[in-house]
Amino acid sequence: MAVTSLGLNAVLAKSRAMYGNRLTPRNYTELLACRTVPEVAAYLKSKTHYSHCLDSITPQSVHREQLENLLKRYLYWQYTIIRRYEISIGQDFYSYFVVKSELELILTQLHKMNAQQHTKRSASEFEFIKKLSRLDADKIADAKNLLQLEMALQDTEYGKIIHRFTEKSSFTLQENGTLEIEAALCEYEYSVMKTIASKHLKGKQLEEVLQMLKRRSDLQAIINIYRMKKMLKAPSMYVRRRVVMNYTQLSQQKINQLLDAEDAEDFERKLKTTCYGKELSKVAYDYIEEGIQKIQYNFHLKKFRFSTNPSAVMLCYFFLAENELTNVVHIIEGIRYGMHPDEIDRILVGIQ
Repeated sequence: MAVTSLGLNAVLAKSRAMYGNRLTPRNYTELLACRTVPEVAAYLKSKTHYSHCLDSITPQSVHREQLENLLKRYLYWQYTIIRRYEISIGQDFYSYFVVKSELELILTQLHKMNAQQHTKRSASEFEFIKKLSRLDADKIADAKNLLQLEMALQDTEYGKIIHRFTEKSSFTLQENGTLEIEAALCEYEYSVMKTIASKHLKGKQLEEVLQMLKRRSDLQAIINIYRMKKMLKAPSMYVRRRVVMNYTQLSQQKINQLLDAEDAEDFERKLKTTCYGKELSKVAYDYIEEGIQKIQYNFHLKKFRFSTNPSAVMLCYFFLAENELTNVVHIIEGIRYGMHPDEIDRILVGIQ
């Protein structure tokens, strides 16, 4: 028991120590003052914790895609740092991050196939998957259609999920078939997380992690439902096949009200009566994805600071690290496309 307690405390301490290296408001101000992508690269290399992944670059010659890929690899490296402590306590939450990364790769390829984009991504973006996953990242990236993707994923749970769609002769990625597959893959992701948590945690610690899982599932479903109501004016039956509502904190009555909303405006009215709608009413936002990212940031930051559950703190840390990386990518993209610093600043979350 003493070893387990030591390991738990190590996860807690390491997560908080790594968070201490985060970008400061001054860092963000100085990044926003950069005028070119090489300037951003030079600043990140010399003045921030991202220097660990940028040692090999020459800032003056780095291009946007290369820089973003290196930063993403750094996030994966942070997973491995926590993994060393997590394995010492016999937990395997790290495997969830592998699944999460595998799903990101598969979903990216699905969207490329749907858009009929056949350009291959940089090999550096696959490095984490190649080292830690059973998946053949190159075969996935080479897939031009759903059958080829299924073949690239054969003998995996992902392949079985894709097969549920390829065996239907009438199924296509067009007509929003991608959304159906995405929902099925997300459901698998949540089931993996629930299984891992239920295996290793008990009592209040398990309840806390499952609450985080249900919250994430609910908020992603809210985004997806709103998009379908807003952009497609989709009826209830159409929406139900394309969202995951198996893991939820909402009552069945609330779920049905959201799914059965007549349009986006009706959906927003009904959302206001839920716990999430009340949270959203406390933040300013221009679009729903921004509002949800803000309330998720506030939720994870508070839990990160006050929870004593190492698994919950670890999950919060990675949300906060991913949020910071998203902010940096927004800055890089904004500068690349000539946006005014004030415009970029408005889309950053949690920089104060």
